[in-house]
Amino acid sequence: MKKEIETLESRQIYRNRWMSLKEDRILRADGSEGLYSVIEKDDFVVVIPVENDEVYLVEQYRYPLGQRTTELPQGSWECSHDATPEDVARGELKEETGLSAGKMLYVGYQKLAQGYSAQGYHIYLATQLTFTGQQLEEEEYGLTVKKIKISAFAQLIRDGEITDATSVTAFLLAIAKNMISESCPT
Repeated sequence: MKKEIETLESRQIYRNRWMSLKEDRILRADGSEGLYSVIEKDDFVVVIPVENDEVYLVEQYRYPLGQRTTELPQGSWECSHDATPEDVARGELKEETGLSAGKMLYVGYQKLAQGYSAQGYHIYLATQLTFTGQQLEEEEYGLTVKKIKISAFAQLIRDGEITDATSVTAFLLAIAKNMISESCPT
């Protein structure tokens, strides 16, 4: 079976420690040529830290938007490819919120933006939480933590106040799998 799209040439346009951008010259099955730009980034994790009927969120300044946003804790370890996704989830939770999880349940895996990147993210539900102290990185300057009712988080999503697609998808997948409900964890 012939591939729908064949890569004729690939070149790296830009690279830093977090990502790279490549441009591919392609040949379509109908014989026409085109270009694809692809952002390459490591997979990351998103954590849903739940305690009783509340969820911990982080608020931080997002430079591309020019504003502070509220979202679930998330991130990656760019230099540690041997760490498991659960290790990264535990680390990001502690780093951003100062919380350690006694129990970490795997919710699932999603892709972020399939139209221009193969990057995806692993979702974890963290429970049995203990505060041990934040360990913010320089890039996380100004990050704050807040705890709100799960039902209030769901309402913020419905109201369009939570616009981080990763946080919304992670939360909805956990609800769809009956791992949490809007009123309390199951």
